[in-house]
Amino acid sequence: MRHHLAYVNFVKEIFKYDPSEIMLAFHHMMKHKIVMPAMHLRESFESKGSLFDNFSLVAQRAGVYTGFDYVNIIEKLNKAWEIDKITNLTSEAEKARDYLLKLPQRMYRITERIVLPESNHQFKWLTIPASK
Repeated sequence: MRHHLAYVNFVKEIFKYDPSEIMLAFHHMMKHKIVMPAMHLRESFESKGSLFDNFSLVAQRAGVYTGFDYVNIIEKLNKAWEIDKITNLTSEAEKARDYLLKLPQRMYRITERIVLPESNHQFKWLTIPASK
């Protein structure tokens, strides 16, 4: 939570000094996906990223973190940074703002249509090894 609050406050300050550039940066981040460091994790002897894919699927199926949570985060950031009220933007930044304001509804509609595949993945760290 500290990381989240720091990030929200840092960006809020940047919007005061350079609204067009930070709007474009926010747009770029949302349009080109946020790459979480965990995306590169793997279980022993498995392919790179396989752990994150399986963990993400299981977490979504369990309702721990879903696309709706992601939509909620975008909405909260838009509100916290009051991007709907920011003026004096370059024309490119205005287009970026319009995209960001529409993004939560767009993502919500996409998330509603997601069908998660079944998973019977056994995580190695949760599996009790057979005794010898």
